[in-house]
Amino acid sequence: MSEAELRAMVRDVLREALGKSGKLGSAAPRAEAVRIASDADLAAFVRRLIGLLDDPAAGRALRAGTLSFTLAGSPAGAAVARPKPSSAAPGTTSSAAPGAALEGTVTEARIAKLAGAGTIVLAPGAVITPLARDRARALGLKIERRR
Repeated sequence: MSEAELRAMVRDVLREALGKSGKLGSAAPRAEAVRIASDADLAAFVRRLIGLLDDPAAGRALRAGTLSFTLAGSPAGAAVARPKPSSAAPGTTSSAAPGAALEGTVTEARIAKLAGAGTIVLAPGAVITPLARDRARALGLKIERRR
């Protein structure tokens, strides 16, 4: 690949990322309708959320509240109380508390923040992604699950 081709590719990527607004990451808030009528629908939605959280851009949008979800079939414009986004990842526990277990979805990013912990304890319902398990192995972290 020539230098000119590489520059053209970088320009194309930047043009896509900046969009029409000219500002990186200035996406307008959007809400996606989700239909959950069964346990299978709920499980599929959770798997989708895990995938979104593993994607850096989508994860930022979820945490910032620019990407949200509404139940399909709910009245349009119905007010839904949403908790204020916090700086901590959803489902995390304080790493300062000895014996604290990680809850919710344990992603690669959460594992990276615990690099020097030695041992990671997962709560009974916690789910660890394959990439998170690989990162923990690479960092030499031991994973234990509470029963």
